[in-house]
Amino acid sequence: MTLVRQLFEHKLGRPVSTGEVVDLPFDLCWGSEMTVKWALDILRDSGFDDAYIAAGIAAQRERTVFVFDHVVPTHTASMASILVELRRFARAHGIKVFDVGYDGGIQHKILIEQGLIRPGDVAVGADSHSCTAGAIGSLATGIGSTDLAMAMVRGSVWMRVPEATLVRFHGSLRPHVQGKDVALYLCGLIGVHGAVYRSLEFGGPGLASLAVTDRLSLSNMAVEMGAKYGLFPTDGVLADHLGDGAGYPDFAIDEDDAEYVDVIDVDLGLIEPTVALPFSPDNAIGTHQLQHLLRHWDEYADRTDLMTGVAPLARRADADGGIPVDQVFIGSCTNGHLEDLRVVADVLRGKRVKDGVRTIVIPASQKAYRAAMKEGLIDVLLEAGCYVESSSCGPCIGIKSGVLGKGEVAVFTSNRNFRGRCGDVDASVVLASPAIAARAALTGTLAPIGDRSDYYADEDAVRGAIDELFALHSAREGRAPLTGAADEFSSAAPGTGVATGTGVATGTGVATGTGVATGTGVATGTGSLAWVFGDHVNTDVILPGVFCQIPDPAEYKKHIMAHAGNGPFLDHYAGTGYDLSGSVIVGGMNFGCGSSRENAPMGIKASGAPFVVAHSFARIFFRNALNIGLRLVEVGDFAYGIREGDRLVVDDERGELVNVTRGTCAPITPPSPFERELLTAGGLVAYAGEQVRAQASAG
Repeated sequence: MTLVRQLFEHKLGRPVSTGEVVDLPFDLCWGSEMTVKWALDILRDSGFDDAYIAAGIAAQRERTVFVFDHVVPTHTASMASILVELRRFARAHGIKVFDVGYDGGIQHKILIEQGLIRPGDVAVGADSHSCTAGAIGSLATGIGSTDLAMAMVRGSVWMRVPEATLVRFHGSLRPHVQGKDVALYLCGLIGVHGAVYRSLEFGGPGLASLAVTDRLSLSNMAVEMGAKYGLFPTDGVLADHLGDGAGYPDFAIDEDDAEYVDVIDVDLGLIEPTVALPFSPDNAIGTHQLQHLLRHWDEYADRTDLMTGVAPLARRADADGGIPVDQVFIGSCTNGHLEDLRVVADVLRGKRVKDGVRTIVIPASQKAYRAAMKEGLIDVLLEAGCYVESSSCGPCIGIKSGVLGKGEVAVFTSNRNFRGRCGDVDASVVLASPAIAARAALTGTLAPIGDRSDYYADEDAVRGAIDELFALHSAREGRAPLTGAADEFSSAAPGTGVATGTGVATGTGVATGTGVATGTGVATGTGSLAWVFGDHVNTDVILPGVFCQIPDPAEYKKHIMAHAGNGPFLDHYAGTGYDLSGSVIVGGMNFGCGSSRENAPMGIKASGAPFVVAHSFARIFFRNALNIGLRLVEVGDFAYGIREGDRLVVDDERGELVNVTRGTCAPITPPSPFERELLTAGGLVAYAGEQVRAQASAG
């Protein structure tokens, strides 16, 4: 049985089946500054009786915490006022707050560190990286603010039991290689959509060589591969780490379990120090491969399968294939552990960081900070010229500190490098391990560490590995290409039909004969105006994080798609007074990937858009949209045949999306029975209200 099913059944005390939707009690729920603010606003506007809300919160107070980690110490009067409100609420209701001070730090670090999440627990946090606690055998995942609001009064959350992928590790890590390198390697292997709505589970004989710190990095970044959970078994490595003699359930992987959708075998000894280039965590490449690529840029510059993000860095690279950097950030929930600080100190001890390279170090918790001080690590970092800051999320989210300027290149040990997330949209972030980041700070360039001969026999072997990498990236992002006939329809008269194979790929779930929307009764010229965006449109593009501090969700609509690079859309949208009631956003695969922040779907809903169309949706975005009643229309490869300016209509009677301009249609992926209930009710709050009223009537 998969780990995820074991954990569901442990909590529920009964068997579950994959795909089943359950009402799952939790052991801990939490949120940070703005996600808690939104949750309280949702409760205030929910229509629930004040006495019901107070009683629910009282019942959950021992299982609810607030963690202020994104923008503390805060930097604006408006945010300070929000924190005043949240602190007062917490005191009034007896809720534990982790704030600036002795026991503060990043939520995904301190909640495990202080024993508030234990193996076997169900832990739900209003932050996408809440899956970090899967490293200690907890059923931990991210939720949105609507989920948090309802959890705080109901004591449970709705969850679907997901499918699972097994990653089977063999061998052991080479010197200079850390769990972060493995995480980035996996991101590159399966992509940011490769494990969508799955439990990513880690097993195999190589587990014994992965310390809990390595595992925390892997579980943390499971969401960067689309996964709902990133789970490790409760093995001897974990027992040695916890070391307190406390009992907990045993969760072990059956590697022959036929329930696994995929099994991926990984030889840890073959993974070299790895980085992720702009602007995606799956843009992963080994540092020796990257150096070879940049040294021989003339051989690669014109290749059509070139990875995105390489060319701007190549223009900056020196003759030896090194990339000059302006800033280094070492920290975040992914790599701000004491063990990470030790690695950095070992590189910098007795040396100075390169002049002009701003090097920011932020321990993930005050406990880790104090331990580093006792070991003398902080002195080493300060003497090396680093700026050491109190524990917080810091530059990772580009809000408070370490924000990047136009054209700057930085190396971050955090988990996301989306365009514009950490500062200016023209800044570039390379994700890396603490070892690589420390070396970049010392030398001023991003370059390999370790001996190339440990991985490659000669230059030809490196060249072959690069070819394989490019082929992998191309295949991973591949889709059925549109034919020339489909492109011709941009100027064709509406309703003229589409020939077989001109936009609906074989095997995509669109039945033969459904490509032409004959007899739909949809008049030419009707429908919503389509604005087309690409694959993997992330939440930092839909609503950039810098705008997430705005307390009024109605204001979010002014900033949606601000970093998408679609100038005509932004001009049109501003010209309408930020009203999309006559337009729809069309995305490719994995629309809404990234953060669990609910402001992204909130902003789209506030714009008045009647629905959003995509090939497929990231599951946290899908869940958040469902919870607030924003309609999503999933149509597979048909989305790639939609051109900007087309007119789209949802035909609910037939269950189809109609492209009126092109005379085509495709079936809409139908909602599950539970999803239909939520949509019919108008979202999770209304659905919960119906349940409360029904229970009151029955009682």
